[in-house]
Amino acid sequence: MIETLYALDALGTPRALFLSLLIGCGFGFALERAGFSSSRRLAGVFYFTDMAVIKVMFTALITAMLGISFLAALGWIQMDSIFLMPTIYGAQIAGGLLFGVGFAMGAWCPGTAAAGLAAGRIDALVFLVGSVAGSILFNELFPVIGALYTAGDRGTQLVYSTLGIPRNIFIFALTLAGVAVFWLVEWVEKLRTGRSLYLGSPFLKAFSVALVALAAGLFFLAPPTTGPVARASGPAGEAVLMAEVDAAGDHMEPEELADRLMAGAPGLVVVDVRPTAEFNAFHIRGAINVPLAGLDEALQPHKNKGLIVIYSNGMTHPAQARDSLWRQGFGNVYILTDGLQGFRDRCLKPVSLRPEPLTPEAAARIKAWRSYFTAPDLPRPTQ
Repeated sequence: MIETLYALDALGTPRALFLSLLIGCGFGFALERAGFSSSRRLAGVFYFTDMAVIKVMFTALITAMLGISFLAALGWIQMDSIFLMPTIYGAQIAGGLLFGVGFAMGAWCPGTAAAGLAAGRIDALVFLVGSVAGSILFNELFPVIGALYTAGDRGTQLVYSTLGIPRNIFIFALTLAGVAVFWLVEWVEKLRTGRSLYLGSPFLKAFSVALVALAAGLFFLAPPTTGPVARASGPAGEAVLMAEVDAAGDHMEPEELADRLMAGAPGLVVVDVRPTAEFNAFHIRGAINVPLAGLDEALQPHKNKGLIVIYSNGMTHPAQARDSLWRQGFGNVYILTDGLQGFRDRCLKPVSLRPEPLTPEAAARIKAWRSYFTAPDLPRPTQ
């Protein structure tokens, strides 16, 4: 299991600094080798004469997507150990427009400007100075534009979840779209300049087939789980169940769970239904690990006594388990809102990584949660 610096809360350590410098140098070298230390070449994308920007960015996007997906499918990394950027429509739309205008004017972004400066480009230095000045200006104007900073905050949103389609189908479709773009930009270059390095070449054909094959391989490594949950007999019971769900009586918020656990609330049982390997890698302090298949038997001593909170990486399996237990007469079972990912995002994410400014009280609360839940787990008392 790969533990990330984010999951280990080690982003501020000397090791993280060293690795960031190492990765940054490698990234800069790759940019320079791709020709991104030349503003003339970067600007070519606006005139359809040099489409290197699109080729490199799509290659990086698909490579990262497939790489992370394979690591997750093989169980080598957990998605909740990766920091996922939140969706903040106002700030990202405004930032995207400003970035686009600046890139169109000077053909530099901060990363390529750094590569350009290393190659001795004076105009890259000018744009880097502008980036620093812009950051200072943003800081000074924050009291005025602070509302835009959090406008349209929707938290972490995944495209395939928003569209309502399975993850692997989305990955395969995006890979096909990327391959189509590779061929299209080569055709555009040939149309505009009369030449193309890769159009119809054996390399582009092999590269396209390899990407599609890798994307298709995910269907065999991590097939989607199927199978409906058995329905309880009688419409009356189902009506009561749905009324409880509609009244939000089936879940507990991460903040409430964190406070209850820290306070040592009597009768509180937190159940992690993930595989044992994932539980051992990281779990909420004080939780017990119970497989779904034996959940009803393991929780019989706690039936209608205290509170039972079930969680997993997401909410699908806990919700199904909670409904099944409810139909068996458990009236004290809840699921954790947004699962383990929600708990980490809302309770364990460092204050410095939060998208919005926090009050001193809220920051102190988060620090207390982090201090408690990142400490080694204690043996559970015999019940």
